[in-house]
Order: sequence, then structure tokens, then C-alpha cells
Amino acid sequence: MKRILVIGETCLDVFVYGSADRLCPEAPVPVFRENKSIECAGMASNVYRNVIECVGDLNEAGTVNIVTNEQKGSKVRYIDSASNQMFLRVDSDSYEEIKKVDLTTANIRSYDAVIVSDYNKGFLTERDLCYIGERAKLSFIDTKKEYNQRWAKLFDFIKINKKEYEENNFRGLGLKNLIVTLGSEGCRFRGKKFPLKMASQVRDVSGAGDTFLAAFACSYLYYGSADLAIDYAQSCCSIVVGKAGTATI
Repeated sequence: MKRILVIGETCLDVFVYGSADRLCPEAPVPVFRENKSIECAGMASNVYRNVIECVGDLNEAGTVNIVTNEQKGSKVRYIDSASNQMFLRVDSDSYEEIKKVDLTTANIRSYDAVIVSDYNKGFLTERDLCYIGERAKLSFIDTKKEYNQRWAKLFDFIKINKKEYEENNFRGLGLKNLIVTLGSEGCRFRGKKFPLKMASQVRDVSGAGDTFLAAFACSYLYYGSADLAIDYAQSCCSIVVGKAGTATI
């Protein structure tokens, strides 16, 4: 049985669905009337939930643990039910740096794979990333941090999106452990482009990157093929973007 550890920030994602059929008389803004709301744990906790689902989906055995923060505040999205258009997002989330005792007692070396979901909110420092990368048997990271060779060379796989690739100093480095997701165009890894094999009706892309990270890590851990893991991750993403909120497969 494989042991998997997820490390990273957790937020509370709130999706408020409703309608806006008129403008406010006091200002030129829509008047939003709530219909229903969905709450779920996002970011690293969404990765954690997706890892559990993927292990089961692959018909494999595994235990999954998480090291994360206590939720403080939330990210609230106001969405039109009919068009799925987001009107507004209000963030009140906050994060404290991980307690060193929590990172030490996690016993990283005892896990078959460690998955880092780093939203660069202050929970994990670059020193923490180095600590994790140096001790993990097999390591995966999705990060919003700018490129730094100190930690980047320690991880087996780094997953970022196209925007992060262009803005966080990853461009042109030719990193062999780097996967760049390209939205509807698939992803790129080691100079090869992987187009999507399964078209989907996009409803909500929230958390799709979390799903990709979880699915890729699980498939690679059990089967050892990056190409197969990418195909599996993209098929899982095609499923979750058709669901509301930060969903699992």
C-alpha cells in the first residue's frame, strides 16, 4: 500500500449562485439575488480530496494524509446561475507560516510520494520547499512562486500554468521536470505537446490545476509513466471543469 502526503495551504471556497435581473438605483451595478451556495475546502485540501478519489479510480490501495493550515476567512464567488458568469469574488482568507514542528513531525521520508500545493500565500517558504524536496522519495509541486534553482532542482516534477511560466521566470530554462498546462490546448512536457483527448463543456475551471496535480502524481506513483500520467490528469480535468465549484472526479 502506497503512502501519500499532501502539503500546502487550505482555503474555504464559497460559490454563491443566483440572478441579477436589474441594476441598483443608487449606482450602476447589478442587484444580485442569491439562490443557493456551495462551500468546499479548496487549494491543498482540494488536491487532497482529488488524490483520494484518484487512488480509488485507479483501483489502487493507498493512505493519504495532509499537512495544512487552519482555515481563516474565505474566497466567495458570486455567480449567475443561468450563464455561469462570475460577477464578483470577495477574498477574506489569510495564512500563517507553517509551524516547523508540523513539517518535522510529518516524517516526509516515510511517504512514497509527497505532493506540494503551494499557492505562495506565506504558508510555505522557499526554505520549506528545500526541506521537503531534499527528504521526499518522490516529489511533485504546483507553485505560484518565482523560479529558484535551490528548490526547483529538488522536485521530481514541477507543474505550473502558462501564465506562471511566462511571469515567474521559468521561460526558456528548458527544465526537464517542468509540466506547463495550457488550458484548452492541453499541456507541454520536455518539448512535447499533449493535446486534450476528451472535449468537455466547461462550467467552472476553479480547482482544475489541483485536479491535474493530484491525478498526475497518483498515476505516476503507481505506474511510473509521465506520458500516461499526463493523459490521465487531463482526462480528470475534463471531468471536473464540467462541475460546479472546486470539484473532484
